[in-house]
Amino acid sequence: MWNKKFISIILILVVLLFTLMYFNSPLRNNKNYPIVDGSFIQLDLTQNWNSDKWEKELLYLKENKMNYLIITNVSQTEGDITKTCYKSKNKSFQKLYGNIDPVELCLKNAEKLNIKVFIDTNFNSQWWQISGNDSLWLNSQMERANLIASELYENYHSKYPNAFYGWYFPYEVDNAKFNKLSDFDTLSNALNIHLNYLDKNHKRLPILLSPFMNSSVGTAKEYASNWEYLFSKTNFKSGDIFCPQDSIGSGRLKLDEVNSWYTALRKAVSKKPGMLFWANTETFDYVNNSTVPLDRFLKQLKLEQPTVDNIICFSYNHYYSPNNISNGFNEAYSYYVKNGKLPNEKLNMPQNLNVAAIEKNKFKITWQAPKRTDNICGYEVYRDNILISRIMVQRKYGGDPKVSSNTIVDIPILKENVKSYTYKVRALDFSGNLSKPSNLVTVNVDSIKKLPNIVSKNCTYTLSPMPHENYNDPKLTKITDGKYSSINSVKDKNFTGWYNDPLDITIDLGKVIPVQQFMVSYLRDPIPWSELPDRASISISQDGINFTPVGFIRIPSIPFSDRYGSKYPLYLTLDTPINARYVRLFSVTKANHYTFIDEFEIRN
Repeated sequence: MWNKKFISIILILVVLLFTLMYFNSPLRNNKNYPIVDGSFIQLDLTQNWNSDKWEKELLYLKENKMNYLIITNVSQTEGDITKTCYKSKNKSFQKLYGNIDPVELCLKNAEKLNIKVFIDTNFNSQWWQISGNDSLWLNSQMERANLIASELYENYHSKYPNAFYGWYFPYEVDNAKFNKLSDFDTLSNALNIHLNYLDKNHKRLPILLSPFMNSSVGTAKEYASNWEYLFSKTNFKSGDIFCPQDSIGSGRLKLDEVNSWYTALRKAVSKKPGMLFWANTETFDYVNNSTVPLDRFLKQLKLEQPTVDNIICFSYNHYYSPNNISNGFNEAYSYYVKNGKLPNEKLNMPQNLNVAAIEKNKFKITWQAPKRTDNICGYEVYRDNILISRIMVQRKYGGDPKVSSNTIVDIPILKENVKSYTYKVRALDFSGNLSKPSNLVTVNVDSIKKLPNIVSKNCTYTLSPMPHENYNDPKLTKITDGKYSSINSVKDKNFTGWYNDPLDITIDLGKVIPVQQFMVSYLRDPIPWSELPDRASISISQDGINFTPVGFIRIPSIPFSDRYGSKYPLYLTLDTPINARYVRLFSVTKANHYTFIDEFEIRN
């Protein structure tokens, strides 16, 4: 009897001891769900912050178990002018943000809160225009970076030795510009100029690089192989960090591609002893330049966690912090950090959806918010169950004040045999949960009826200007040959493409004949910057000299859910035929984008 009591007492003591050890050991914090350990912040966001605002911001990070901050835009060069956030001794540099020194304010508060800060040096905006093998240009940027790194170190490191933890290399490398070993030789030489200078002058700290990747221009294996080559030639040290952007927010990778790309890069990093491999998870959505709901963010974290040593993000401060957006994002993420899951509250649905015609086949869609809105971050609008718009709460800095929370305008694409569309709207919460749909509203639209006779096939035409050299039409045959693209990508050789310029295509039908319908087949592929035109018009002529305008090509709204390559056959149909020999398309390309066309058809 005594032995049983003794054994029971021993077991109770063992359980109590284990419980005490567990709740006071790292084991308890070793959760099987991923959280981010830090964030990037661009200093233009902080240009009006005082010390209290900085402390408040860093407390949000600390309360969410973050230990790192990467500050960028410390100094910027455009042309021959360099501007710094701190007060430089170089009299040719200009001071940004008056007397405010955001670097000092950041480090002072980070020192108090035990947050480690990586600091960038200088970024020259010409980076996006130069080629990957321009060694003279890139090496000259390293000379300026060395000068600024020296000033930053002397100004702040001894004052904030625990906070001033590392350097950030601000030039973002990608696999479109950097895709050959010679490009990585150029990059390695430039990095060594920077790293050797820091070493020699006793200012060497861990350095963090954050490149990005694009699956439409190369493979994970190719990119990893190039980085492995660079690691073998560059003077990195133990503790330096390779931290690729996951490229989900920018749309350059798809969610189902993330794990394979990080797995390939993990193997490359493993060949460099002592180098750390982190992920930089993107918190935004390029389609509408908005904050992304937390469910997608967590999907990214879970895909990346198995492959990396740590995860930071771009950017908690810009897209989730209560200093810059509704507190609901921070509350939901904090709940996740504590509980391993997002909050899931019932949402009230939007009320009184109304769809009114502004003009023919163009609609204004409005709705009323439900009585409770504090748990709502936006609304999703659907047309025939296709997500056409997501209206998100806007950021204070970097948001669009013109975005309305309960109104959109929709110009639906017109199709064959489609005579109506049905709309609905749902409320969206910070976690990504959706309400039940509002009332449904159906509207009538015109249906496209293709006329039977193509009269332009294999006709000759003129182009002005000539297309981009990579997407040319040297024999002037592609646009009327009747051959459509087999894939909706700029890689398809059936497309002809122009960059930035408005374009003029004039088809010679060979003789004066009746024409009634005009169709232009455009490609929209946003990652390689291919968009529908701003506007497009048709004019006709019998002599090729005097042209008469006959109408505009109708440019539809792009659905929010259309993220990758899609073809848009756009029509202008006249009420009655008109006689013409020459038909001219004038199409205005969106600024800094491409226009791609595979066919221009004329029918009667």
